[in-house]
Amino acid sequence: MVRFVYNAERCTLPYDPEQRRPTTCLKCIEACPKSLLMFRPLKKKSPDGAPGRYEIYMAFRSRADKYCPSCLKCVEVCPNGAIRIKV
Repeated sequence: MVRFVYNAERCTLPYDPEQRRPTTCLKCIEACPKSLLMFRPLKKKSPDGAPGRYEIYMAFRSRADKYCPSCLKCVEVCPNGAIRIKV
């Protein structure tokens, strides 16, 4: 069974106010050969009403065994160790 473990405290997914979304890092999203990783805003808002933080999540998480190749590329490229894949 493949399990995606994400530590938001370690992730440095900053918000770019001009782009109104995160624009730096995103290395894990780019590294996934199956394009399973995405980002979404957390509920906490910044003073201007934009999302204050984002989190990385795995699409089709309940079917990770079927779709995730367990290549660990997302784990390898994360500069802060915010992602783990448990197999």
